[in-house]
Order: sequence, then structure tokens, then C-alpha cells
Amino acid sequence: MGIQIVVAAKSHAEVVNALGNAAAFAEIFPLSEGNFGVSIPSKVVDDFGEQMLLDRVSIFRYFDLLAGEWKPPQ
Repeated sequence: MGIQIVVAAKSHAEVVNALGNAAAFAEIFPLSEGNFGVSIPSKVVDDFGEQMLLDRVSIFRYFDLLAGEWKPPQ
């Protein structure tokens, strides 16, 4: 299953930097009020590992659309 989250970040570049080389395979788009939507396809999650990708975005406060809750930054 892919990852669909909303990330609270200062800039698009911050999200790209956090995802590292996985960013090239993710859709990252601006939302309102300093939030960015991030959609990572299932194949990318399988290739990189779900926990590794979530660890990378955990520097931000993010909303997990599947869980329906905000996660605090780690």
C-alpha cells in the first residue's frame, strides 16, 4: 500500500530534502497554510521500505490520511 500524508513544512524543498532520493518517485504538492500533500506509490514503498520513508518525514508534523490523525515530529 502506498503512503498518503499531509506534511506541515516551511517549503517544498524541505519535504524533498527529507525524502532524499525517494522524492523523485513521490508526488509532492502544495496545500494551504504551509502544508504539503505527499503521495508515495506502493512500488516505491516496497522498494524503500515503509518505515524508512515514515522515519524520513517524521521530522515534520504530518497527517496520516489512512490513520486519520496528526503525528507529532520525532
